[in-house]
Amino acid sequence: MSRHSRLGQARFLPVSAGLLVLLLAMVLSACAPPLADEEQIRQRLDEMVDGLAERNARAVLAPLADDFSAETWNLDPRGVRLLLQREMRAHERLRARIHDFSVDLHGQDRASAEFRVILTGGSGLIPERGRWYRVRTGWRLEGSDWMMISASWEDVVGL
Repeated sequence: MSRHSRLGQARFLPVSAGLLVLLLAMVLSACAPPLADEEQIRQRLDEMVDGLAERNARAVLAPLADDFSAETWNLDPRGVRLLLQREMRAHERLRARIHDFSVDLHGQDRASAEFRVILTGGSGLIPERGRWYRVRTGWRLEGSDWMMISASWEDVVGL
């Protein structure tokens, strides 16, 4: 076997092994049962939390339906985007942590989720500001994606 032939095989092996792993993962995920509606909604919220920590506004806004309304401050998706941009400029680090999460399903394509969240912001290792909120959200199933259609929140004191 020539040197060039062995080099070609050596390069081909990691590529084909990687392709095999990818195909296997796709097959296994296709066989896995779909997530329960409650888990899908929690996953959407977790993606928003991760997006906030990564300063990725697109990820934070992705679950918002076009007709989303934040009742507490009368915000539509554009207003939420502007508020998020302002907070990202004001704080080097933004974090959210969800607690006491629950979902109620309303038929096949509607749900409401309630939870408490602590939002923190700052520039250093220790947050300079933090606040607890009680949040109520409304969700609608669009195709295979749960989209947030409403949100309201209130300050929680004394936790």
